[in-house]
Amino acid sequence: MAEKVYRDVLLNPRARVALAQGVDQMANVLRVTLGPMARAVVMAPIISTRPPELLTDSATIARRIIELPDPYVNMGAMLIRHMAWRMREKVGNGAATAAVIAQALLHEANYQSSAGANVMMLKRGIERGLETAYTELKKQARPMETPEQIEAMAIAAAGGDVEIGRYVAEMLEIIGTDGVILVEDHAGRKTDREYVEGLQWDSGYVSAYFCTDLDRMEAVVENPVILSTDVNVETVEQILPILELIMSHKEELGIGGFVLIANEISGPALAVMVANTEKKTLPCLGIKAPGAGDRRVRILEDVAVLTGGRMIAEDAGDTMQEAKATDLGRARRVWANRDFFSIVGGRGDQSAIRQRIQDIKKLLPSADGDYEREKMRERLGKLQGGVGILKVGAPSEREREIKKQRGEEAVSSARAAAEEGVVAGGGAAYIACLPALQSLAAAIGEESGTEGRDEALGVRVLMKALQAPTEWIVRNAARDPGPILAQLRESPPGYGFDVVSGKVMDMAEAGVLDPLKVVRSALETGASTGVMALTTDALVLTAKRDPAINP
Repeated sequence: MAEKVYRDVLLNPRARVALAQGVDQMANVLRVTLGPMARAVVMAPIISTRPPELLTDSATIARRIIELPDPYVNMGAMLIRHMAWRMREKVGNGAATAAVIAQALLHEANYQSSAGANVMMLKRGIERGLETAYTELKKQARPMETPEQIEAMAIAAAGGDVEIGRYVAEMLEIIGTDGVILVEDHAGRKTDREYVEGLQWDSGYVSAYFCTDLDRMEAVVENPVILSTDVNVETVEQILPILELIMSHKEELGIGGFVLIANEISGPALAVMVANTEKKTLPCLGIKAPGAGDRRVRILEDVAVLTGGRMIAEDAGDTMQEAKATDLGRARRVWANRDFFSIVGGRGDQSAIRQRIQDIKKLLPSADGDYEREKMRERLGKLQGGVGILKVGAPSEREREIKKQRGEEAVSSARAAAEEGVVAGGGAAYIACLPALQSLAAAIGEESGTEGRDEALGVRVLMKALQAPTEWIVRNAARDPGPILAQLRESPPGYGFDVVSGKVMDMAEAGVLDPLKVVRSALETGASTGVMALTTDALVLTAKRDPAINP
């Protein structure tokens, strides 16, 4: 039996047209979610008996679109789809902004290219312009100094939902930026919050087969027992005794699953854990231990103290086969995605946790260098921080889903604002970069030769793309963006169009602010995607046909 694979090739200019059509179709869907007067998108259900899904989160909308009918157009759409989800994973927000930047950049650059400009020189100009734009955005940033500012940011990110914004600001003030905030459904009509102790580290699951939520690619285990070790877990013989021990006490202790945090989980040991999860015999979750070297060992000890267990240490001569019930920690919940894991409601002894914190504080002054000192402070923040749970309630299921999306966006935006500061919102920060880019384009244009002129055109292409977020915020408010953009270009830096009041005003005074981290990442990701599409001259389609059977 031999399988025949046919490859179809589409070359420029048809390739560039098809790619741009795909970018347009995906960006046109996502851009309706921009601004305080954004629209929703209704997605048809996969299962016909279920009701349609109402979505306002642009990254989730992109994730739901699997493919477009035309395979070549689909390639452009998938560029935006991948970019949107990358923004979601990176900063939690800004996917629609990145999409309209990529779309506008590609359109303007293709127009200049069709008029005879050199694509590679346009690319160089765009890249030089980006460096200037990043510098200008950083100059505009201001720290979030008061709880009122964080609250205003959270309310704006939540689409004007005052209740969600206030709760998010309150939780950040109580547990700090190192704490974890989870957004959950709540059966009641009202939104509420809850605080539990917990920690989060930057390391995720070892296999996507552990995921319990395939849409979000997340794994959650309720009421698990937790074992932390710096041993490489590879064989069935290592994992089987502990699984048998857990199963023998599962009903008695109300164990909901098993979480293993180890230096390495692979081979037959990983296969056994995945099999138990898929067969629902015992929900399992394998997590790669965060950090490296001695710091990894210290973090695993922190996890053991927080959960009331004991770390299985290779240097101490411990083995997985000898693990006892007293080595297992407990928690209310363990959550993990590809990049992070969180332990909620660890049942460790409070005096032991306090002692662990004191021990770290004693070692802090003698830390070897700024890097080690910073990592020790990070460990302190994790142990001292907690978990805030935002319980979103609403009269109907669909309204609850929308409010949950807004809550997640508010958390991401407020946390990003606390990390790097804020800039004027509503696209005003991008427009404030235009004078510096205009000066750069003029300086490049004075360089001799056609290449210098094309490079200057690349800077102007970026200038056009930077106005796209404001344009679509205004369009979504059912207004004409032309006169408003012209007025904004003549206004002082930081001025933007407040679609609620219908006035051009200082965005900081209006309380319309965006996190610098989100604004910068959206520009970086959107421009990168647009340039990638711009410099593509051939599309290759691989289509697998039915296997051909040889006689």
